[in-house]
Amino acid sequence: MTTLILMVPLKVTLILSFVLCLFSTCLAEVGNVTAQTRAAQITRKGDKILTEVDTPVEMRDLIQTLKGRTDIKFVDDTKVSVTEYSKLIIDEFVYNPEKKTGKLSLKAALGTIRYSSGKIAKNSRQNVKIKSPTASVSVRGTDFTMNVQEDGASSFILLPSTDEAGKSYVGSIDVSTLGGTVTLSQAYEATTVTTAIAPPTPPQVIQQDGPAEPKKKNNNDNNENNNNAGDNDGKKEDFDDIKIKRREKQIMNTFLKMEDGRYVFFSKDKDNMISLIVEDGSNVTVNYDNKGSIINAKFNSGNNVQFNIKQQ
Repeated sequence: MTTLILMVPLKVTLILSFVLCLFSTCLAEVGNVTAQTRAAQITRKGDKILTEVDTPVEMRDLIQTLKGRTDIKFVDDTKVSVTEYSKLIIDEFVYNPEKKTGKLSLKAALGTIRYSSGKIAKNSRQNVKIKSPTASVSVRGTDFTMNVQEDGASSFILLPSTDEAGKSYVGSIDVSTLGGTVTLSQAYEATTVTTAIAPPTPPQVIQQDGPAEPKKKNNNDNNENNNNAGDNDGKKEDFDDIKIKRREKQIMNTFLKMEDGRYVFFSKDKDNMISLIVEDGSNVTVNYDNKGSIINAKFNSGNNVQFNIKQQ
């Protein structure tokens, strides 16, 4: 056996290490929490960290929410909103601030995530991957939302974006599985993926108002939003693994997909299930309100039949 020993001058090694650290931030802070309605939990190298505004996030972090939403802004201005009962993993983040290029990989493991492109997606879009358990998304400088169910089935909706001048535009995303790829290029165009080997459903334009704005809290609730240390300590047990699994079963799963030439609207929580099947060519509107989270789906013209569903 031959052993090869490579002698590298210490000065060269230090310079190389410095360059790598400068480019990849050396697994240090890659962004921070900008807003939240309730503390989330970050799992980092075995440690559990309760978030507050300005809490830094790092590569390999797992962010979990329960009854609150957490907004994160990365150093390249990528923005991610992690809604209630969701899990997001920062797989990889590399950024060169001088060239405004880099690499970003995120995985939505559960729940609903809203993504807004930053400089990496605009300048190195081939290096941006957003994944779910069953699909991956290639982003072309735009906004979209994705929902991941407990079984890994995922839905994706392309959203309008706003540029630095405040002008609205629509980008595009490619949603891919082992079974194929579809491109969403119109505002509120959507697709659904059931398994990693099944192709995404054909794109369908839906009208979605999205979740209602959080109700204004009274002064007694301000401490919760500001995440004082005492409140965080009191909520720490909410992130116990057993309780997380119990709460995950209470998640509202709602999706719209095309299946066998028919539109399928499906919604399920711990107590109730709604399944509405509409034949292709039907003119139907569905207005769905689940405790303030509103979805308006219009099939074709939507003028003939209207379903109003309100879940208490």
